[in-house]
Amino acid sequence: MNHLQYLIVMGLCVAVTLPLELLGARVYRRPRRWVLALLPIVTVFLIWDAIAIAAGVWGYDSAYLTGITLPGSIPLEELVFFIVVPTCGLLTYETVTLMLGRRKARDTA
Repeated sequence: MNHLQYLIVMGLCVAVTLPLELLGARVYRRPRRWVLALLPIVTVFLIWDAIAIAAGVWGYDSAYLTGITLPGSIPLEELVFFIVVPTCGLLTYETVTLMLGRRKARDTA
């Protein structure tokens, strides 16, 4: 079960922020914008990780990994992290922006 812990934590992050989409964040409902927002982040950090792994700067405890490895010796869990964490940030940002807009509209009405 240890080898799934990282993915379980990432799943919980998605589950905890999912209600933000239901409140109106509209991140998942605009997949093109979502992918365009994630693409630079995922690209830069995957390259960074591949370089750091190749240089021996860091590694990962295989006890907590599924064993699925991407090119550059990057564990699948790293890719998931680079997608989930920015997505949670986008959901939070969009929800806060929406709520502040509603508050401003209410205060000026």
